[in-house]
Amino acid sequence: MNEVSRFLVMTVGAHRYALPFGQVTEVAEVRPLSPVPRAPAWCLGATRSHGTVVAVVDLAAYLDGEPEPNPQKLVVLDLQAGSLALQVGAVTTRVTESADCLHQDERGRWLETQQGPAVLLEAKGLVQEIALAMAR
Repeated sequence: MNEVSRFLVMTVGAHRYALPFGQVTEVAEVRPLSPVPRAPAWCLGATRSHGTVVAVVDLAAYLDGEPEPNPQKLVVLDLQAGSLALQVGAVTTRVTESADCLHQDERGRWLETQQGPAVLLEAKGLVQEIALAMAR
């Protein structure tokens, strides 16, 4: 029997990204945020998730330099990976029953979806990368 995998697929600007369900704590509506002094423009502020303060990053602005044109959701990453939420566009789920939907090429790993490929993100690595960028 094949292992069933579940992914959260997000639109981020003109692109699609995916996270394994196990790396997501919460998906919430966009809400007012508390400002973070001297933060980069792509760090929109901070909010609370399950009693923990998390920084909120506009993932489109962080990755592409352009703000998310249609912010709809906050995706809070696994709090064990770090205190980070991503502001993204639409969010859907994808269930795969086969590793055939996962691919790897010179650009990285990606998930095949009905809407096209979704680059596979890894929460812990993303948190570390963003933390380093915020420290600059």
